[in-house]
Amino acid sequence: MTTIKNYIRLLRPWHWLKNLFVLAAAFFGSELFRPDSVVLALEAFTAFSLGASATYIINDIIDRQRDLLHPVKALRPIAAGLIGIRGALILWAVLLVVALMLSYRINLGFFSCVVIYLIVQIAYCLYLKGVALVDVFIVAMGFVIRVIAGGEAFRIIVSEWLLVSMLMVSLMLATGKRISEAALLSATAKRHRSSLCDFSPDLLHDLLVITSAASLISYALYTVEQSRNLVYTVPIVTFGLFRYLHLVHQGKGDPTEALTSDRWLGFTVLLWIAIVAIVKYNYFV
Repeated sequence: MTTIKNYIRLLRPWHWLKNLFVLAAAFFGSELFRPDSVVLALEAFTAFSLGASATYIINDIIDRQRDLLHPVKALRPIAAGLIGIRGALILWAVLLVVALMLSYRINLGFFSCVVIYLIVQIAYCLYLKGVALVDVFIVAMGFVIRVIAGGEAFRIIVSEWLLVSMLMVSLMLATGKRISEAALLSATAKRHRSSLCDFSPDLLHDLLVITSAASLISYALYTVEQSRNLVYTVPIVTFGLFRYLHLVHQGKGDPTEALTSDRWLGFTVLLWIAIVAIVKYNYFV
């Protein structure tokens, strides 16, 4: 039972929240809650989640020594010696095959996006995560690829402003995570992640301010493009951004942890989703 729990931890299922971005195009395109879309949404989410977990395994194998410098990552199954590299590689191969088969079953466009995502993430694990600025952009591009993949799966043309919004939000979240890592690890931060050698605290905070402002502006422009009533979600998004910035300054900038542990941020996101659904799907109208 303990071994099974360790393998589940290796998959990082709590990080699958990120793969909800795959459903963004369908959600904003008023297609997600149609009866014939539910199965497709589940398949697309599952395919991307398994593919993402496969990249997490490769990352954990490559970073197993550096993870020992991190108080939380040192507990990861491979770094802690709870799972051997051979067992991890077998699970990686299974996840990769299933993810690619599911992706191909959906359509060629979605399959291509998953393949591109996997290649980019492997390059990130092997080298790009050590290059300042490039590492942040690669993380952000992972979210943008998810949105584009969702558009391909549902055969929806994704709004350019939605893509810009997602890019800016993703850059903000990646920057916030770097700030939290630097604060948490202090003296060992640069040994754990070499890109932090070229990131000064002032630069990271400047990037956070720029990307958060750009996120808000691009989302506001997207709402104007899409629907007059959607503009009323801008104050909610503004509060959510401010709350995340508050968490970053407290050293809690990891996006997944912030969303799942902070009740105000979690409530804000749920409220935003509910109002967008009401507007887009004409609920109670």
